[in-house]
Amino acid sequence: MVQDIDYSKSLQTIVGKVIRVYQSGDMLTQDHQPQRLNIELNDAQQVVRMWWG
Repeated sequence: MVQDIDYSKSLQTIVGKVIRVYQSGDMLTQDHQPQRLNIELNDAQQVVRMWWG
């Protein structure tokens, strides 16, 4: 059974933040920006990793 989860409050915390979305295996710059949210997607466009920096 799939459970419905309301993520709206969690997502509100990233509104206005710098976000970098990239595919697994993409080359990334090495500049560390603690306020930037990085979101890694696989080939199926599913989130596999999220991290700050």
